[in-house]
Amino acid sequence: MADSTLAQAVQGVPSLRGLFITAMPDCLLFDAWVSPDDDWSGEEVASYFGDLVRANREGLKALGAWSAEMQVTIEATELLLILRELSTDFVVGFIFERRTPLGMVRLHVKRVLSLLEEMLPKVEPEARPRAIRIAEFLTRYAPDTHTALQRAALRSGIAFNLLQTPEYLSPAQVSDFERSVCDILGLESLNL
Repeated sequence: MADSTLAQAVQGVPSLRGLFITAMPDCLLFDAWVSPDDDWSGEEVASYFGDLVRANREGLKALGAWSAEMQVTIEATELLLILRELSTDFVVGFIFERRTPLGMVRLHVKRVLSLLEEMLPKVEPEARPRAIRIAEFLTRYAPDTHTALQRAALRSGIAFNLLQTPEYLSPAQVSDFERSVCDILGLESLNL
């Protein structure tokens, strides 16, 4: 996004000190706006914001409170941090002055998010094979991402090395793989 476009989206939010858009699942900086008084490094901040949202989602799953709509709010001495998933592809981090009333923060976040939804590129998941989307979903939401694919291989009966290249799975194997991912994550179905 052009700097002027993001600056237009945050125009009229006087207490906002920074806005960072993190591309998921890799936690890479997509775009950022920082007030002239601050000199934060967008690349460093973006990766942590993506990880915070991922950790929060895992915590909610552990509590049995899985939610598609969630927000992370962190109150620090000088800052109020709000993290929201805009879609499965982006996390938006808002940094407000700490003294900003929470009700005003919520209004500003809602307004800016609606603008960003129109401005950010749309990723078409249908362009990727379903097996790849299932593998990405598993990697993103599994409690132990480093062993998740191995667990899926054991549950589905599909060789681990074949799951490492899911685009080569047969339709029956894709179905078995998806069922194993649902079992691992404790879900009835995957909304992909």
